[in-house]
Amino acid sequence: MNLLKNGLFNTLLASSPLREIQQKPIRKKLNKISSKKVFTSSNSQSIEIFETDLYRKKVIFFPGWLGHKDSKYLIPLAELLHINNFDIIRVHPVDHGNTEHLNKDFFRATDIQTLIEAVQSIGNKYQDSEIHLIGFSLGGNISLRISASNSIDFLKSTVVLSPVINPKISMHAMDNSAWILKKYFLDKWRKTLKRKIKLHNVVNAEEALKYKNLEQMTEFFTKNFSPHNNVDELFSGYAITQNTINQIRHKTLIYSSYDDPCVPIEPLLKLDQTEHVKFKPLEYGGHCGFIDDYKFSSSVYDEIVGRIDCIELE
Repeated sequence: MNLLKNGLFNTLLASSPLREIQQKPIRKKLNKISSKKVFTSSNSQSIEIFETDLYRKKVIFFPGWLGHKDSKYLIPLAELLHINNFDIIRVHPVDHGNTEHLNKDFFRATDIQTLIEAVQSIGNKYQDSEIHLIGFSLGGNISLRISASNSIDFLKSTVVLSPVINPKISMHAMDNSAWILKKYFLDKWRKTLKRKIKLHNVVNAEEALKYKNLEQMTEFFTKNFSPHNNVDELFSGYAITQNTINQIRHKTLIYSSYDDPCVPIEPLLKLDQTEHVKFKPLEYGGHCGFIDDYKFSSSVYDEIVGRIDCIELE
């Protein structure tokens, strides 16, 4: 049996400590040539942006939920693009990458105004450049919504991997597909919550730490720390719909696998492709895995680099 064709195994291997060891020199090199800046939006939210500035072609990266610039699924694709003469611009949304100190308010997937403004600022800064956008998981969801925004008209292409399409279905999958996945996401949320409480003396948030699944925590935060009346209203606020897809006017590729244990592919396949947006369903790959062998090679990543690099020729 080829374990790499097991969605859960491919997902876990993609985030394994072995991969972190392999990536250490790559991360060190990329971080050494990246400059950091704090971007503050019109609504006074602050986020971190890390960028290289060597080439005319730029790629903006959004990590998955509570991920960061060095996430193990992000670094290999960033490195591949960089050695093919692309600058790498990695964005930390609110509370991502240990940035809980920058904002008292919690990260909300429904609120991407700061991220839209950040992408706009990058477009304004590099008006003579070719700018692409890549997002993973929830960062893929955010990338699609940014791409559909009326105020973003300069992107050359968008590529998303394992994007959250229907947040409610994805939440239930993460809660119920495997105990290790539920533990991973719960631990990640609890870690950022504890930092937030300590840094900002957030009142009445400790109760969330006792909950045993993502659904309960989501319901608690929706009720106590969001403008939404219920979780269905929350989820509809950032679900990817056919209208989202129809509003995208540049070349966009959506990679998703049938064996993804976190984000089921069915909600994506219920949508229709358009002239600009194409779906790339894959039989195997798990969630943000797409690993072909135990050297962590990825033909999907190679394909993405090739497609972005020759985008003008298509």
